[in-house]
Amino acid sequence: MQFKTLRHKEQELLEEVLTKTDWNLEKASRLLQISLSQVKKKIREHGLQKTDEPV
Repeated sequence: MQFKTLRHKEQELLEEVLTKTDWNLEKASRLLQISLSQVKKKIREHGLQKTDEPV
């Protein structure tokens, strides 16, 4: 059995919320119940970028 790290799970959740909110960072911060600056920091930490591909 393989376990994912907490960091990996955090990244998955962040990606899911950003996708569902169409990268609206304010909505994402409300859903995640963290500040807007924390959302921005997590995006940088995980090296995430918005793609123009339709989901």
